[in-house]
Amino acid sequence: MSRPGHRRVLTIAAATLVTLVAPAAASAATYTVKPGDGACGGGDLACGGLVEAAAAAAPGDIFNVATGTYPGAKFTVGGVTIAGDLGATINGTLEFNGAAGGVSTVSKVAISQGTAAAPALLVTGASGVQISDSVIASKDGDGVHIAAGTANKIVRTLVLTGGAQTSAVGVVSTTGTPAKGVTIESSILAGGGAGVSATTTNNALEAASGDITLNLRHITAAGSTNGIRLDSSKAQAILGSAAGNITANLTDSIALNNATTSYPGIAGIGANTATINVTRSIQAGDPTLLFLNPLGGNYRLRADSPAIGQGGVTPGESTTDIDGEDRSTAPTDLGADEFNPAAPTASFVVATKTPRNTQPVTFDGSASSDRDGLPITEYHWRYSDGKSDVTTTPTVQHVFADQGDAAAGLTVVDKAGVASPEVAVTFKLVDGLPPAVGIAKPKAGQTLHLYTTKTTTVTKNGKKTKVKKRTRTKIQIGGLSADASGVQTVLLTIEKVGATTKKTAAKSSAATTTRCHFYDPKKGFVYVSCAKPKLITARLVKDDKNGQWTYTIPSTRPLSAGSYRVAAYGVDKAGAFGNSADAKLGKISFKLVN
Repeated sequence: MSRPGHRRVLTIAAATLVTLVAPAAASAATYTVKPGDGACGGGDLACGGLVEAAAAAAPGDIFNVATGTYPGAKFTVGGVTIAGDLGATINGTLEFNGAAGGVSTVSKVAISQGTAAAPALLVTGASGVQISDSVIASKDGDGVHIAAGTANKIVRTLVLTGGAQTSAVGVVSTTGTPAKGVTIESSILAGGGAGVSATTTNNALEAASGDITLNLRHITAAGSTNGIRLDSSKAQAILGSAAGNITANLTDSIALNNATTSYPGIAGIGANTATINVTRSIQAGDPTLLFLNPLGGNYRLRADSPAIGQGGVTPGESTTDIDGEDRSTAPTDLGADEFNPAAPTASFVVATKTPRNTQPVTFDGSASSDRDGLPITEYHWRYSDGKSDVTTTPTVQHVFADQGDAAAGLTVVDKAGVASPEVAVTFKLVDGLPPAVGIAKPKAGQTLHLYTTKTTTVTKNGKKTKVKKRTRTKIQIGGLSADASGVQTVLLTIEKVGATTKKTAAKSSAATTTRCHFYDPKKGFVYVSCAKPKLITARLVKDDKNGQWTYTIPSTRPLSAGSYRVAAYGVDKAGAFGNSADAKLGKISFKLVN
């Protein structure tokens, strides 16, 4: 079911802390926890870490944890509150062992156990813990391991495990211990052997283990061997009495590949049960049809997920989903996530290394994305010169007329028709108008002679004699160039035309390349791709804004009779290449005859 508004990515600081415990005693203190503050207690309310906080803790105390990284700690009293700022991170196991003092609370923290086969959060005290708006993960142990208490609760939290046999949330009840329980709401539980597991154990000669009750509302348990795994098979009866029953009440949830194992008793006597009671929930299905990217660990709902709009509301449960979005009114979506079409995110870069006016500037919006996994269908471009474009591909080119400061903006639209906010990039346009280069010599269409015959009178043996001398004509090409930024270089191409082009097949394909006969001062005429002519550097007579230029064909590589085409180009001092002169001035043809 789609709803208006934009959903937020899960953040530890996303939701407001809900007070889940009884009012603190009058003697309760509020501490700050910040790296480097040292020991605390008594009148010193500044703690250097959670180890110091645990040493000073009394029931009702509040510990506000600043951004930073802290080692794990063990709290031996109940009724304490740990509230984290954004970026408060605990590396190690955070344990709660209090038997009295009330339920402890943990909110807005990231807890990671990556160095030992141990849980990230451990409950061994009967007071229990209530966790909200957090991220909890263990590499080789349970994310959260509950061995005591019935008032445990996990709300709007991502819990992960990396162990092959471990659980995101594991609850155990052993010989002679009281009942255990946990309520989990609007949370994602993934990885390892199970999203949620519960195990009871004892044998016929020992005291019974207490029952376990799991209340699971709007959870997503996926990406594990079993979403829910209940095993009471080792909780065998004593003297024929039932013991160690496990009940999971699954409501408005997605929990895939669930498994239960009970103890049948002896001749039906002393049996126990492992039962999942299901209300409005999905227990089997293709994860790729339910979630955005389950292989990548993204268990938020797809826009077309069958879980959308199929849920209800249980009185007293969290009225917001894992992202803090409203789910107070039925119909809701199944699982931890309420799907709301999120706006895509526009992102682009100026792909042209040196943007220039009068020349195409390339913009690339390939980095734009959509959190719902929908394709981007339109790219709306807006430019500071008042023009705009709409494309269906992420790249576009635009030509700006003027130099100086410029900007471009991009709005993207996804397949659902939802538009992103506009993002803008500013940049500077340098001179992109290349020099105007004109060819004045030879004149267009002029015919030149390769040789010049000159008659001179010489005196030989006392007599005057007329002598004819034939000399090669010096071929010069020259003209004028101009540019507002100043002319850096003038470049020429000299092509022999006529029957001088040929096509050659590439070795790797049947494609052909048209080759032209271009002049190379070092080699003479060579066949090269017509698209990549040989460039010859002319000599600037005046290196200023209106410079003369000239090039003389060297006598060591003379031209032969034939038709020639000359093109002139310039590079200005801003680096712009080309020729802004009229084509009739920048390209001419001439002939050489004997």
